[in-house]
Amino acid sequence: MSKGLDRYQVFLYALKIKIPAKIWIVLIFFASIFLGIIGYFLDIKIGLLLFVNALVLGLGLPMYLYFKKIREIERYWPDSLKLIADTMKAGSSFDFALREVSTADFGPLSFEINEAIRRLEMGDSMYVALSYLALRIESKIVRRTITLIQESLRTGAQLADVLEEIANDTKQLFRVKKERQTKTMLQTIFIVAASAIVAPFIFGMTRVITGFLTDIAVNSGIAAAEALQVSLDAQKTIFLLLDIYIVIEIFAAASMISVMREGDLSFVVLFFPVLITIGYIVYFISQVILNLMLSGMV
Repeated sequence: MSKGLDRYQVFLYALKIKIPAKIWIVLIFFASIFLGIIGYFLDIKIGLLLFVNALVLGLGLPMYLYFKKIREIERYWPDSLKLIADTMKAGSSFDFALREVSTADFGPLSFEINEAIRRLEMGDSMYVALSYLALRIESKIVRRTITLIQESLRTGAQLADVLEEIANDTKQLFRVKKERQTKTMLQTIFIVAASAIVAPFIFGMTRVITGFLTDIAVNSGIAAAEALQVSLDAQKTIFLLLDIYIVIEIFAAASMISVMREGDLSFVVLFFPVLITIGYIVYFISQVILNLMLSGMV
């Protein structure tokens, strides 16, 4: 529990949110309850939907933004290595090349390198400053590269050539990732359509038809009282299971899309609220449409 809170605190600090993790979680929880209560006055399902979405977004958004920042740093990483390598080949030192990167427009990476340079100006060695940079950037690619840089500085190897090779390999890695995202676009569209549109629409129709048949049995008197009671109890159970199944099915779909598109399950906090909202809107619309079609028939 303590490790989890410490980990979550890192996400908050990285986004410059100066609030203890425990307080943040409690605030999000009560804010979600407040939104859920407001939605409850409209419909219990709307209340639950608002509560779940607010809770998932409130707790998950710091993680999503943190990893989005890391991915943006990784995107700029090959270009920064190429700039360092070219600057060193022109005769400059690694220290000067690092300062060149800090003044370039590399988004959040420039800020992180500025932090490392600030450590150098405070009197830390290059090895310590680079270790601090690796600690701040939670990326395997960045940390492995920094380890190679530290080893090259220690042994006196041709650092410029090493960095250029790493930059080319990293660019190839991101090119493969981009191709994967392109090739999985059709599968993603299919999963979204099946999970958030088709399935909720069918379940909404199933719910209305089940209630319609039960109402016919009640109004026509063709079923005994005991049979009707059993039917009504079964109907409530079916409705509850349909609602639960939609949530589980959409969460599974959001997880698959997150892994397929981004290669990281943490992005489920972005896809799940969107898909669950679309799914339940379709679910309610299908019920309204079919109820209008069947109105007056009972």
